[in-house]
Order: sequence, then C-alpha cells, then structure tokens
Amino acid sequence: MAGPAIRCVELAKQLSDEFDVTVFSPSATDIGEPAKLCPSPFFHLVTGKSKSALYRLAGDSDILFIQANVLKPYPALSRMDKYIIVDLYDPYLLSVLAQYRQDSPSASASYSLMHKVLESHMVRADFSVCASERQRDYWLGRYCSLGRLNPQMYEMDQGFRKLLDVVPFGLPETPPVSSGPGMKGQIPGIGKNDFVLLWGGGIWEWFDPLTVIRATSRLVNEYPQLKLYFMGFKSPNPQVPLMEMAVKARALSEELQLLDRHVFFCNSWTSYEERVNYLLDADVAVSAHFDLIETHFSFRTRILDYLWAGLPILTTFGDQLADMVQSYRAGQALPYGDVDAWEQAIGQLLRSPELVQTFRLGARTMSAGFKWSKVVRPLADFCRNPYRLPSYERVKMPSLVQRAKAVYSRGGKNLVLKRGKEILQDILRT
Repeated sequence: MAGPAIRCVELAKQLSDEFDVTVFSPSATDIGEPAKLCPSPFFHLVTGKSKSALYRLAGDSDILFIQANVLKPYPALSRMDKYIIVDLYDPYLLSVLAQYRQDSPSASASYSLMHKVLESHMVRADFSVCASERQRDYWLGRYCSLGRLNPQMYEMDQGFRKLLDVVPFGLPETPPVSSGPGMKGQIPGIGKNDFVLLWGGGIWEWFDPLTVIRATSRLVNEYPQLKLYFMGFKSPNPQVPLMEMAVKARALSEELQLLDRHVFFCNSWTSYEERVNYLLDADVAVSAHFDLIETHFSFRTRILDYLWAGLPILTTFGDQLADMVQSYRAGQALPYGDVDAWEQAIGQLLRSPELVQTFRLGARTMSAGFKWSKVVRPLADFCRNPYRLPSYERVKMPSLVQRAKAVYSRGGKNLVLKRGKEILQDILRT
C-alpha cells in the first residue's frame, strides 16, 4: 500500500472501535482476510469489486469518507442522502503541476480536469479534513474562493473547524517489532555490517533522489560500507504510471557505477507488513525534494514511518515536517539540491554514532504527537454527531433590491438615497 491506502486502512481501524466500517478499493489486493489488517469484527475490507458493489455498500452506510477524486468515477455517491467527508490530505493539484511540467498539453488538460473534480468534492462535503495547519490555510483559501466561507457558515462556526479540520497521517500505538529479515544480509550487495540510507517510499516527479545519489557517490570510496536503498520504484496503485524521476534515479546510479553496488532499488514495492523490517534494518532515513509549491504544502507520509522506527532523518527544507525534524533534533533539514550539504550530513552520521543516537532520541520524541488514536479524533467526533453544512450557492453579484436592503439596514432611507446612484451603476455594469 502507498500512502493513501495506508491512511484509509489505519483510520478505519481506529474508527472500528466505535463504528461498523468498510474500506472499499476497486483494485484487487493480495492482503487476503481483513483480519490480517485488523482483528475487529467491525472492520471490513472489500477490494476488486464493481461500481454497483460500491453503490450497494454506500447505500447501506450512513457516512462516506472519500478521497478528493472519488466522485468522478462514482458520481452517484454525491446524489445519495449520505453524510460525505472529503479527505484533502493530498493537495494533488500541486503535484499535477510537477508531474506534467514537460508535457504542456497533458498539464493543461489534467489541471483543468482535476480542478473541476476537486471543486465538485469541496462543494458537496459535509465535513473535510487535511493533514496539517499549513495545509488548512491553503484549503481555507480555496473554500473562500468557492464561496463556502460565507455568512451562514460563519454563523454556524466562526473558526470553520466544522467545515475543515486537521487529521494528520499517524503512527501505530506500539513500537515497531521485527517480523523477519530486512536488507542487511538479504539484498545481494548489502552486508550485515553496512551503513544503510533508506528511502522509504516512491520516487515521484516532485522528489529529488538525484542529489542523494550524487552525495552517496562522493562518499563510497572512503566509506565502502555506505549503501542507499529505495523501498519503492513503481507505485502499487495500477493507475499511477512509472514516474520519469524513478527512471532518472536508476540511470544516474548506473552512470556513476553505483547500481547494485552502493545504490539499490526494490523493483516493485515493499509490502506494508514487511516495511517494518526494512525500517529497523536502516541506519538513517532520507527524503529529498525540490523547491516547489507542492513541497510547501506537502505532508510526507513516509517521514512518519521514519519517526515510528526512531530513525535519524535527513531531509530537505521547505515543508512543515522538515521544520519539526529540525526543532526536535530528529535529524537535519538541508538546502534544495545541495550535494555538498548532503555529503557533509551523511559523512557526519557515518563518523559520529553519538549524533546518530541524538537524532534517534529526537525522532522518538517527535513521534509521540502522531499516534493514530490521537489524530483520528476530529473524524471520530463527526461520526458520533454528523451534521449538514449550510447549503452551497455560487457567489453572484447581489441584486439591486438586495443591495438596497443592505444599505437600508446600515443607514436607513438617507443612506439609500445617497448610495442609490452608485448601486445602480454597479448593477448596469454587470
């Protein structure tokens, strides 16, 4: 499972303590019995089924919790008399800009399409959640431009938490426990005593694995035990294509004569159940990205896995989690695309076991605020007491009568006479 699926499953597991919850995916999985993920009898997993199967499940439910692209393939969900929660934790429009940067026709078409798809979800939502307060600022701006931060919504909730609250990505309650071998001594070329940098997720267009690979190449002559392992090469979601950046990362590793000697790729995807063994086998976790608007509003889900495992983290400046990594001394945030800085930071950790332990302690301390049982609370509160938001209406210029009434309420007949000419001119201009 990639981040979106992990989030759905883990939130459903938490909610199943109080509610009967079904997770639906149109794609088949190899997970098997739902009990493999969650022993609760109120947790259900349905995968690889048809549109009609989803509509039947939705018809039997009270609340639908959907990602912000679901109403496009399943439009009938919006017409059901159900409470709808929209998960906005992924500001994917900003990812589209990065993904299709070199393909102008695809960029324009994809952005326009997904912009309208996103709007259809935001105007239908009875409640929505995002991953951080920084993201919430972004989404409130979008809600304002749509006209949902209106006087009726303000009367209902002046803080707009009933419209949009924060549900970050979370962490398991219990510390990670190894269930089998990881990389060391198992992946050909990675020995039991090697020093492993772990890239814990996919390689998308907005990520910068190239800087990390180049920094690694500078250090391997002095530190032949240094290895860099990428846990994901192609997304497990069949609808997500292989990213060009993944191809570039492999090509650069081969060009620098590092491939399968110091840089290694899991050619498919490391399974959710097995990832713990790779996390516990790693010495340092890495995540690098570019100076993009996507970075500023992102919430890197794999950073949470790093925190869970108490790994020292080397990442790039620019997002909220990077700021927290710095403040908690859970690792180090580095400048964009700065190979020298990455070389120095990796070298420091290779030479200083004490610094590694300092960063491990910081990571464990930072992880305490991200337990799934804590982050799920706004979602659980809505499920306990669901509500409808004020009905949505597109913002239009007020009519002459509406403006006259508003002016009269503020200053009576004299103000109406004083402002009448201005009001009439505005109406005629529109």
